[in-house]
Amino acid sequence: MASEDPRSVLDSSIARSREIRTPCGDGDMVWREWGEAASGTVPVVLLHGGSGAWNHWVHNIPALEDRYRVIAADLPGCGDSADPTEPYDADSLAAIVSDGLDIVVPGGGPYDLVSFSFGGVISGLVAQRQGARLRSLTIVGTPILGLIKGGKANNLRAVPADATPESAAPIYRHNLEMLMVHDPAAIDDLAMCLHMENMANVRLRSRGIARRHPAAPDLVGATYALNFIFGECDPTLAPDLAGVQTHVESTHPDAGFHMVPGAGHWVQYEAPEAFNRLLLAWLESLS
Repeated sequence: MASEDPRSVLDSSIARSREIRTPCGDGDMVWREWGEAASGTVPVVLLHGGSGAWNHWVHNIPALEDRYRVIAADLPGCGDSADPTEPYDADSLAAIVSDGLDIVVPGGGPYDLVSFSFGGVISGLVAQRQGARLRSLTIVGTPILGLIKGGKANNLRAVPADATPESAAPIYRHNLEMLMVHDPAAIDDLAMCLHMENMANVRLRSRGIARRHPAAPDLVGATYALNFIFGECDPTLAPDLAGVQTHVESTHPDAGFHMVPGAGHWVQYEAPEAFNRLLLAWLESLS
């Protein structure tokens, strides 16, 4: 995929999708769906990370859409979705997403939720609102115990408001290296294209919410199946990946827990083959 024209890859994905709109602030939250449900399967819903959009899953949707109905959101204030009503917080954002899920997955039927980074921050709250209809939640790269306060994930550079695309590109590449991927070679033309597009569109202030609202307490007492996938070299986690694993194993002993070697925070993009195998195996185990 990396050798193809990035814009063509993204446009092709959008062209294969169907758009659904649900209320958000003074406008709509935009969801896109791909594929058809095979016999015995339930829909798979994807929530992206902070400052992202549906395209955080561009390497994963093709692996899912042949078997599942796949639904990817643009979270409020991100991508093509409208801004949430202010003031907003984790709970009010979760309410918008939950109300939208009642429309995009109608009839009270079950579904599986897969949430990356900030998407995972609000997913426990979404799950509480959705109740028994949520069959499983897979957390991907979410710092469930809180964002780390030091290290390279906090060594991000601001992009000047008057920067041209050419002058902004090295700054965006630096930030991707610090925060999102472990191997700089993973930052291909597609990663740069979608990241710069997402940053141009984002209005949601998610990082402060993630610092104030660790996800772990919202997952306590989960009645749905829990699964976790992390890149081995994710720099965002407090205290570290080992600490997160210890917490999960002690608090959710029946949960799946997987580490992808050599991958960073954006594990589903940096190591899509390994990630897709893990996710598909998990979903198939639930059937």
